[in-house]
Amino acid sequence: MCACEEEAVGPKGSNPRVQSTCLPSGSNVACTVILYDVPSYGSTRDVTAEATWLVSDPSIGEFFVAGFFRPRTRGEVALWSRYDQWEEVEDLHSWFLVDPSASAQRLYFLAGTVIDAITQAPISAVEVRILDGYSRNARAVTNENGYYKVDRILTGEDFSASASKSGYTSVTQAYRVDSPVGPVGNGPFLDFRLHAE
Repeated sequence: MCACEEEAVGPKGSNPRVQSTCLPSGSNVACTVILYDVPSYGSTRDVTAEATWLVSDPSIGEFFVAGFFRPRTRGEVALWSRYDQWEEVEDLHSWFLVDPSASAQRLYFLAGTVIDAITQAPISAVEVRILDGYSRNARAVTNENGYYKVDRILTGEDFSASASKSGYTSVTQAYRVDSPVGPVGNGPFLDFRLHAE
C-alpha cells in the first residue's frame, strides 16, 4: 500500500470525520466545524473558514459568509458542512426553523420505547403522536423493539404526546425537548408504559 493511500484514509484505527456545531444568533444561525482524528493534521482542527457549507433548501436562505446562515424566508432547513473528502453524516445535520423577522429555533427529535407496564416487554406497532404545538400531528410507529422516533420537534416548547394501540389503554404525557447545545435540560427521550385492556 502506498503512503498516499494511507494518508487519504488515515492509519489503522483512525476515524476521520467533520462535525458542525450550530447555534441561533438572532434570525441567523452561526456554525463552526471541527475536523476530528486526522493524524496528519493533529487530532482536531477548526476548518470553519475552509469548509463548504450546505443547506437542505437554498430557497429559504444561504450561508453569506463561512459558518453564518441567513434566512430569506420562513421555513425548516438542515445545515451541515463538508471539508475536503469528509462530509457530515446525515443524522448529525442541524435542523432549524428560521425566519428573517424572528429568532432562529432549533429542531431536534423525540425518541423512546413503549413497553407493557406489567411484563416490561416492548410493544410493536404503537402509534406515538404529537398532539399540539409546532410539531402537531407528527407521528411514528414503534418497531419490533418498541422503539419510535419523531423528527423535527421544536425545542423549548411544551407539548403533549400520546401512545396508542388497540388492546391497550392510551397514554398521554406532557413533555418538552430542550436544545442539545447549551445548558442541560430535557433530553429528547420519552418512554411510555401501556396497560393491556
